[in-house]
Amino acid sequence: MKRILLIIFITTVLLLPIFAQADFSGSADITFIGNIPESDDYNSLLNPGNILGIQDFVMMSALIAKLDAGDESTSFSAWFSMKEYPIGQGLLTAAYLDPTQTGAVYELVSASGDKIYTFDLMRLSANVYLTDNISMEIGRQSMLTGYGYGWNPIDFANPLKNPADPDADLRGVDAIALRSYLGSSTAIKVYALAPQELLSAGLDYGEIKLGTEAVFYLPGLEFRLAGFWDYDQSEGSDAYTPSVGTAFMLDLFGIGVYGEAAARKGSRNYLPDGLTRDTNWFFSGLAGLEYTFESELYAVIEYFYNGEGFDKSERADYQTALSFPTYNLLSMYSPGYFAEHYILINLMQPYYDIDTVINLSALYSPDSGAFTIMPSLDYSFSGNFSANLAYTGMFDFSDNDFNEVSALPVRHIVSSVFTYSY
Repeated sequence: MKRILLIIFITTVLLLPIFAQADFSGSADITFIGNIPESDDYNSLLNPGNILGIQDFVMMSALIAKLDAGDESTSFSAWFSMKEYPIGQGLLTAAYLDPTQTGAVYELVSASGDKIYTFDLMRLSANVYLTDNISMEIGRQSMLTGYGYGWNPIDFANPLKNPADPDADLRGVDAIALRSYLGSSTAIKVYALAPQELLSAGLDYGEIKLGTEAVFYLPGLEFRLAGFWDYDQSEGSDAYTPSVGTAFMLDLFGIGVYGEAAARKGSRNYLPDGLTRDTNWFFSGLAGLEYTFESELYAVIEYFYNGEGFDKSERADYQTALSFPTYNLLSMYSPGYFAEHYILINLMQPYYDIDTVINLSALYSPDSGAFTIMPSLDYSFSGNFSANLAYTGMFDFSDNDFNEVSALPVRHIVSSVFTYSY
């Protein structure tokens, strides 16, 4: 029955643009992943005895559909995503090798399959111009802001960006935003945000968050001020904290020079115990350069200071806490946010004659010694169909220090993604 309802829903979405004269676009991905095992196979601190059931080869599919409509004064946007997840592996992990539970999982998997397709509403918002220079947007929308390629310290509302895949579409947040455009030199945004809490059908008024941002456009310079207010006065209760930040982008003889700085009253990360959050003030900052050479080579280099990251002693405490892993602990074990200092380099060289783009990204943490390199090649078969071949290698250059590579069950991955865009 669920499959029939899903088919009806997708069919409706596909047919709606015909009648509503809306724009419909998106992409369908088929991904092949080859995991390269270490000498101890996939055994690691996070995956003892390979309880996650990691295999050498994985095939996954995903679909993103975008529906946009509007006229001179109103607009509507809806993004849907459907992705495939290996639910069987997750259930077997939760069974903790208990014979009874494991047997029940195998029965379920044999009856319904070991994979599920999850449907997610990434964006759903309507925007209306109340006057010539004031607009209001309601619904699930992107609050992405800042100039950083891999990180955005002044982005207080959106989910964290993945520095290994900065161009990935982020799930929006539920909010009401008012925007005012004061001529061509200033834009002001004020918004109220409703956090999306797991296992919650609603929230109290005190849980609503308020934020604002002002953007100033000057010749050769763009400047931002941002603020965020956590009204509930319950410190450490969630990942939203009172914050202030600023950012700029400067064109200096063709070189893009940019920076961001933010101060938070409280960390989004848990302490290494995985139970509480630090409620002190934390500073984070980013500095970057971007330049396009005559050969069309696009280069970006960024330094990110992560005030919410762990120092060496905290990483050692975290390693000890992993003996009894919890969701809070695992959610913090994230490349690009685990330590305090990071350097990101990205090089992209297009070859338009042969419809090919070569990309090289490298992420290094000077304090933890974690290093990730990600070369990739994109080839376009046509205007709609393309392929990506990539390698991700993670290396530990530390001296007996624990970092975001130490506990990984897979450190070398080869992948190919075939994408049809419509």
